[in-house]
Amino acid sequence: MLSSSASVATWSPLQGGAGHGIDADCSQTHESALKEAETDATKRALMTFGNAFGLALYDKQQRQVSDAKAVAATQKQPPHQPLSPVVITALQERIKALKPTARASFSTAFRAAFQVPPEQPSLAALITTTRHQRWIEAFLAETERPARMGA
Repeated sequence: MLSSSASVATWSPLQGGAGHGIDADCSQTHESALKEAETDATKRALMTFGNAFGLALYDKQQRQVSDAKAVAATQKQPPHQPLSPVVITALQERIKALKPTARASFSTAFRAAFQVPPEQPSLAALITTTRHQRWIEAFLAETERPARMGA
């Protein structure tokens, strides 16, 4: 339902949201009322999902709302420590020992996992942290597993 006078519009869907618009321009009045009603309806719908979505929107003190930076800081993620040259060389040797098809799969997967552009000719210089090491070791374990099962 949308009703309006020269400068006031009200829109209210059934069991949704309500909105009021006041403006000298009638089209702006309608738009403002519609936007407010849509926002209200969205908040009301999200309230049914509890604090994770909607109830926190109506909590003025924002007690159930967390700061994204604080959440990220509390998550236990291992630090990305630099690798020693010995470890880097050992990883590079294991990659070089892969069969050509596995090495091509490695290159494609590594580029995707670490957002390396196709223009980057070599991946060797990019293997620098423990994050890379963990990913490479997981890839090699998956690649070597079928070979062991077939033996």
